[in-house]
Amino acid sequence: MRIAVISDVHGNLPAFRAALDEVDRRGPFDALVGGGDVAFGGAFPEQCVWLAQTRRLASVRGNTDEWIVALSEGRDPDGHPLDVMRQDAGRWAAGQLGDDGVGFLRSLPFDWRCNGPSGQRLRVVHATPWSVHEIVLPDADQATTERMLDESGADVLLYGHIHRAYVRHVGERTLACVGSVGMPFDDDPRPCFLIAEDAGDGWILEHVRVPYDREAYFSAIHDSGIPRPESVVAMIRR
Repeated sequence: MRIAVISDVHGNLPAFRAALDEVDRRGPFDALVGGGDVAFGGAFPEQCVWLAQTRRLASVRGNTDEWIVALSEGRDPDGHPLDVMRQDAGRWAAGQLGDDGVGFLRSLPFDWRCNGPSGQRLRVVHATPWSVHEIVLPDADQATTERMLDESGADVLLYGHIHRAYVRHVGERTLACVGSVGMPFDDDPRPCFLIAEDAGDGWILEHVRVPYDREAYFSAIHDSGIPRPESVVAMIRR
């Protein structure tokens, strides 16, 4: 069984396409899974949602997916008030997506699960098994990592959200962040996704990095109409 997990696209269409091209080159896969946050914060929210639908990503719900849905309904996400910058960006993305695109985000499930040929259970969430908002970093304490795995009910738990690719073994179980396609935060600007493969002996994980034309994307951000484009470019550069 082979699975590709693409997370945190954040409206970055050229990075998304570059990742999918590499997925196709390395395929076939039994499942293509989306780890959430497909539209918010980039120049191409509508096109990224359309591509996720067209490529039949088994997408899970991310925190910014919830933001867009809530803002489209004239409210802040439940229990998570947003600052003005995020509100403006979320409303703009919702306007670009329209009812159909927002409806797609509203329909996303919390998680995705499968069992490999080895019998090992794999689960994909956006952030944690109990929240799409909480942050668990690669250097989280042992109690937190054990809670992540205990509450997941899985042998391998994959998540996005923090935009930092890593793999951590916790006893006989594995916790990993799949990285970010649209906005990596781990000092490597290339889009990152994860391949999980189980040939009968347990899941083997591989992070994959691909190049894309960042400078052309920065120009697209400025041309897109997204609020505060200079801040978006600065964050991606940083």
